[in-house]
Amino acid sequence: MAICHREIVRKFLAIVFLLLPLLWLTWAWKPLPPDGDSSRVRVDWLTPQVPPAERAALGAFTLQGLWRLQSDNQRFGGYSALVALPSGHFLAVSDRNGWLGFGPQLGAGAHVMPTGRTLVRRLRKGPNESFDVESVVRDPVDGSLWTGLESEWHVARIDPETGLAGFHAVPPLVDWPENGGAEAMARLADGRWIMLCESCGGGRGGLHLGLLFAGRPGLSPSQKFGILTPAGFDPVDMAPLPDGRLLILTRGFNLFPPRFTSRIVLADMATIDPKRPLATQELARIEGPALRENYEGMAIRTEADGRVGVWLISDANDTAFQETRVMQLWLDPARLPPKE
Repeated sequence: MAICHREIVRKFLAIVFLLLPLLWLTWAWKPLPPDGDSSRVRVDWLTPQVPPAERAALGAFTLQGLWRLQSDNQRFGGYSALVALPSGHFLAVSDRNGWLGFGPQLGAGAHVMPTGRTLVRRLRKGPNESFDVESVVRDPVDGSLWTGLESEWHVARIDPETGLAGFHAVPPLVDWPENGGAEAMARLADGRWIMLCESCGGGRGGLHLGLLFAGRPGLSPSQKFGILTPAGFDPVDMAPLPDGRLLILTRGFNLFPPRFTSRIVLADMATIDPKRPLATQELARIEGPALRENYEGMAIRTEADGRVGVWLISDANDTAFQETRVMQLWLDPARLPPKE
């Protein structure tokens, strides 16, 4: 079984998360409790520190902002997914199932940001309701939030009106590695959904496995397919562009010296063929010392003037060696490769 980059770095940094075998669970609906907690967050403006060479490596993207976020709140950090909300704000979700809300104007200084201890809740034996959330998608049809979960073969849907969390089985996920679950998930403009495994396929030559759903995951048929990302890089999040193609955020890890690097690639689901892996095109590299971090969440928002904003957030893994960072990029659609 392939070992994912996250497992490697956690072992190296001596942060061992014990993954116990899952008990037989009783899945049910349960309303989320009201949660009015908040975090005091210090925001530092890092953009001036980024040299021209690292900006140039962003290719079709232009760096708009880079911020470091810090807080003493124990619920803060570990963000593995990012969602753009209709209000203009963002929802960051941690791999500990907590969440943080913030706006697009991240000025330097002290801020109070809403923080929650639980995004998705389930009924099960015992008091422990925590589990690893790796991907979150907002369905524009009804505003519901759909979450992909590590070490689970279900996806969770959160109703926007009631806050009820329902779980839907996705049988093909039973065969996915415990540490390689639904790391990236997206809804396409035509109503299909896509899910990518972080470590399925072993990453040989960049090969990863995915599922393409005719509709909502767990409620519609799925089709397996392969996808090629840059060798040594795993998919960690993705989001659709206005032209229907997908941006995929991928992550690599080097052990000596320990560091993360990222690539952003482009995929066109219109060219998918079950007989051969789907090719991707590299658009950007995030690998210099000023920019690089463990980016795991990505959200896309098209502004009123037509500009495409791409936002990234990093997972600091609860270590002193990493930081929670937010990056804002502008994407020039004219610099994208033409559709095939």
